[in-house]
Amino acid sequence: MAFPRKFRHLIELTETDVPRPDYVWLSYAVCAVEQESCGWGGWMIEAAYERTAERHPTGTGDRLLPAVDEQRCPRCGRETYRTGVTQRLEPADDQAPPLRPGADYVIAPPVFED
Repeated sequence: MAFPRKFRHLIELTETDVPRPDYVWLSYAVCAVEQESCGWGGWMIEAAYERTAERHPTGTGDRLLPAVDEQRCPRCGRETYRTGVTQRLEPADDQAPPLRPGADYVIAPPVFED
C-alpha cells in the first residue's frame, strides 16, 4: 500500500519531532449508557500531559497534549461511561526513547506515491 506523498512529513516523524507526555491519565470506561450499548469495557486515555517551565490553564498546570481522548466505544461507537477507576502512568527513568513494543510481524518501510 502506498501513502500519499503529501503526508510523508507526517508519516516519517522521529522521536524528536513530537512532544512526549511526562504522564498520562487513563480511565476505565464501559459501554453501558444506552439500551443498545454493547457492554465493552477497557482503558481509555483521559489526558496526556507534558511538564513545561510555564504554567498552563489545566487542572495540573501542565501542558495538555493532543491525544485520542473521545469517550466512544471502539466496538460499537456509542458513548461510554467513565467509571471511578483511574490510573496515572509515568515512564520510568530508564525508559528513554526509542522504545518499541514487541511485534510478531515485519515492519516494511513506507512507500509514497503522488
